[in-house]
Formats: sequence, structure tokens, C-alpha cells
Amino acid sequence: MSAFLFSGILVSTASVADETVAVRHVLDGDSFVLADDRQVRLIGINAPEFGKDGAPNQPLARTARERLVNLIEKKRVALVFEQERQDHYGRLLARVRLADGSDAGERLLREGLAWAIAIPPNLEKLSANLAAENEARAALRGVWNEPAYTPKPADSLTRRDTGFLLIEGKILRHGQGRHLMYFDLSPNLTLTVPRADWNKYFTGKPSVWVGRRIIARGWVTESKGRLRLRVAHPAMLTWRD
Repeated sequence: MSAFLFSGILVSTASVADETVAVRHVLDGDSFVLADDRQVRLIGINAPEFGKDGAPNQPLARTARERLVNLIEKKRVALVFEQERQDHYGRLLARVRLADGSDAGERLLREGLAWAIAIPPNLEKLSANLAAENEARAALRGVWNEPAYTPKPADSLTRRDTGFLLIEGKILRHGQGRHLMYFDLSPNLTLTVPRADWNKYFTGKPSVWVGRRIIARGWVTESKGRLRLRVAHPAMLTWRD
């Protein structure tokens, strides 16, 4: 049975602030627009994407959006902020607490309409999110019963395979730079871990990763003919051995 790797480091459970807001419009399964035009990205989850520039929608993208519409659109909800309140697109980063006290992102995870993600420093709901995802996976709900989301072999990827992916492969080698740790999964794909995050969240020596099989999740980018997947927390990795 595969398992998530954790360092055992505890994170704060005290939210920075709450704000009651009115939701005007849901954009997709993990983002929406408030009545005052601010845009919000849900912390801790990633939902299937709608196609852009003529590309088709990912499977279950519409279902995830419709579910979030049902939960929050045209309603008043509480935004729960953590340490980092804004992303590089200028969107608010928040969790959503519904009128019954439940968490909207956790609801989507439990229904298999999103994947759990861990992006420091916003990690307060990580354990609950992983438990909700594990429940959906065990029941084969949503994305966990969709062949399109089977982890892709690392050595099958091309430069066009970018965006959020689940990737499986064996770690062939590792290296270290001033700011990053490197783990090659194929001649064309490298996992990168910021050294500061490695020191804070990961344990053990990087050399012990070599030769082990892993599933990594996250956003794959292309630069100078190579693919990179940045991993900042061990919850984005699942060991297969």
C-alpha cells in the first residue's frame, strides 16, 4: 500500500483571520468571484480544469464547478485565511467555511472532485484534506475512477505535457544546487524541491530516494526543452515501494 511521506513537523492550526463575504460567481471547481469583484482561489485543493485556447475540458471539470456552484454561489460564506493571503495572480487564497460549519474544499475532496495539494505555508487543513481524499480514493469516486487521471509514466511525457499532472516513475539520480534539490525521473523530467522547504518539511538524506518509485503531483512546466515539477511538501509525493 502506498503512503504519504511526512516529516512529522507540526503546523499551526490558528487561522489568520475570517471574513464573511457574498459569492457572485463560481469560475471552476477551485476559484470564484466575490460580489466586490475580488477573485478567490481555494487553499489546499486543485480541481479539474476547463480547456483554454481550444483545448477540451478535463474530465469532471464541469461537475466540479457545478458542485461548487451548489455549495457557495449566490450565498454568504466565511473566508478563512492562512499565512499567505494572496497568490502571484493577485487572487485571495482562502478556505471556505459553509453555513453548516463544513469546509467547501474538503467536501469536494471527499466527493472525488479535486486533488489535495500542499503549498507552504498554507497547510492548516492538510491532514483533514488528505483524509477526505483518501476516502474518495478508497471508494473510487470522481477523479479516482477516471482513466484520464491515471498517473502518467515519467518517461512518456513530452514538452507539451504541462499543467497539473500525476506522474509515476523511478528516481534515477539526484543533485543539489544552492537553492534547489533535484531528482530526475527521466532524461526529460526533474522534480525540484526548494532547499528551504526540504530543510523544513522533509527528512532523511536525498540519496535514499534514488532507485525508489514514486507518484508526484503538481504543476509541470517546460523550460529549455526540459520538464520540471516543483514539490514543496512531501504530501505531494506518494511512494510506491
